[in-house]
Amino acid sequence: MAVIIKTFATPGGKYVYDRETNSILSVSDEEFAACKRVEANEADDNDWKLLKCYTDQKFLQESRLKEILHPATYSLNQMLESRVAHLTLQITTDCSLRCSYCTYSGNYENQRSHSKEVMSIDVMKRSVDFIMERSHGLKKINIAFYGGEPLLEIDIIKSCVRYVKDKYYGREVTYSLTTNGTIFNDDIIHFLRNNDFNISISLDGPKEIHNLNRIFPDGSGSFDKIMDNLRNIRKSYPDYFHKISFMTTVAPDMDYSCINSFYVAEEILNDNSVRSNLVNDYSLKESISYGDNFHMVNAYQRMKVLLAELDLYSKNKTSKLFTNSLDQVKETYKTLSKSRMVEKMHPGGPCVPGVMRPFVDTKGNIFPCERVSENSEVMRLGHIDTGFEYEKIYCLLNIGQLTEKECISCWNFLFCGLCSAACDEGNCFSKEKRLIYCSREKYVAVEQMATICLLLENGYKFEHSVI
Repeated sequence: MAVIIKTFATPGGKYVYDRETNSILSVSDEEFAACKRVEANEADDNDWKLLKCYTDQKFLQESRLKEILHPATYSLNQMLESRVAHLTLQITTDCSLRCSYCTYSGNYENQRSHSKEVMSIDVMKRSVDFIMERSHGLKKINIAFYGGEPLLEIDIIKSCVRYVKDKYYGREVTYSLTTNGTIFNDDIIHFLRNNDFNISISLDGPKEIHNLNRIFPDGSGSFDKIMDNLRNIRKSYPDYFHKISFMTTVAPDMDYSCINSFYVAEEILNDNSVRSNLVNDYSLKESISYGDNFHMVNAYQRMKVLLAELDLYSKNKTSKLFTNSLDQVKETYKTLSKSRMVEKMHPGGPCVPGVMRPFVDTKGNIFPCERVSENSEVMRLGHIDTGFEYEKIYCLLNIGQLTEKECISCWNFLFCGLCSAACDEGNCFSKEKRLIYCSREKYVAVEQMATICLLLENGYKFEHSVI
C-alpha cells in the first residue's frame, strides 16, 4: 500500500495532509516538492532521505487500511434496539406550495410527486410506539414533523403530542417542525409555543427572489403571507419568536448578494438564526450550475467571517448566512488527529441508518432520513409493524464497500461526506454515480484545511493545537 497524502498551499505556507495520522504538516518548499513526488508515487531515495524527520515521527507511513467496514457494524443491532434518538413523521404528502426546486416537484428521478396522502392517527401512534420501544437506552428523544406541509394536518400533530404525554409520561421528548410558513394561525402558534416546538421556516430572501420559486399552486408568490404570519407571531409571542430559525435555499437563478442584504436589513429577523443550503442535485433530471456571482459573493462573505474571527473586521458586518461556515471549519479542525487509520474503517459519509434520524412515511415505511427517495426500495429500512430490515441497514451503513478500491486509496477517506443517497438508483446502488461526486467532496475538504492553515498563519488560536 502506498503512502497516501494530499499536498496543498496557501499564500503563507506549504502543507501536507497525512491520511494515516489524520494530520496536517507544515513543510518547507523543498520538502513540499518531495511530498508532491510521494503523492504521485514517484519519490526516490533522495526524497525519502529529505523527509526522514517526518517518517521518524511516524508520519508519511504506508497505510494500514485493508478493508471497508463501518465501526458501528458490530454494535448495529444493539443501537437499533435501544438507541434510536430521533423520529421524523411524514404527517402528509400534501403541500400548500409548489416550489420549483422541491424534491417532489417532478424534477427528480425516482422520487414521488405531490399528492394528498395523510398519516392516520393509528399509524402515528404505532410510529411513536416504535421509537419508544427502541430508545430506552436514551434520556431524551426528539420527534419531528415533516411533509409536504405538516401544519396542514395540525390536528394529527396535536394528537401525537397528547398521545406521548398520556402514554409516555415521564419520558423527555422534544418536538420540532419544518414548515413553509404559510399556514400559521393563532391557534397553531399558541399550541406550538406551549409545547416548546423548535420551528424551522423556509424563507428565500426578499420578495422578488423568494417568489421566484416558492409559489402557491395558482402561481402567486408566498412572501407576503409568510411575512404577515411572522409579524403576528412576533407580536403575540416575542420571546418565542426569537427561537424560530430560518432556512434559505439558494437556487442558481437567485442573486446571492441580494439575499444576503435582505437578512442584514430585515429588522424583524435580526435576532433569529439563519442557515442556507443549495438545491439538492442528487438524481436531478437536469443538471444545474451556479454562476460567477454566486461564487464571488460566497467567497467575499466567507472572507469577512474569517477576518472578523481574526478581529480584523466587525462581526456586526458579517452575514448570518455565512457564520456557520466557520463552525464547519472548527469541526474539521477538531477531527484532525482524532481518527487514525486502522485495518478496517469506513469513509466518513454515512450516518447509522435507522438510529440517527429515521423517517416514517404516511404508510409506516421507514427510511434513513427525510432527504432520501421514498420510491427507493433499497432505501426502505423496514416498516413500523415488521421492524427493521437489518441486512438493508448493514448495506447502507457500509455503502463505501461499493467503491472499496477507490476509497481505500483516497486521501479524503476520513472527510468524505457521501452517503448512500449519492448513489441511489431506486432498486440498486450505482458505483459510477457515487464516484461522480468524489471531486466535489475533495474540493470541500481541501478548502476547509486551507482555511484552517490561513487562520493559524494569522495568529488564530483554536481550542486545542493539532497542527
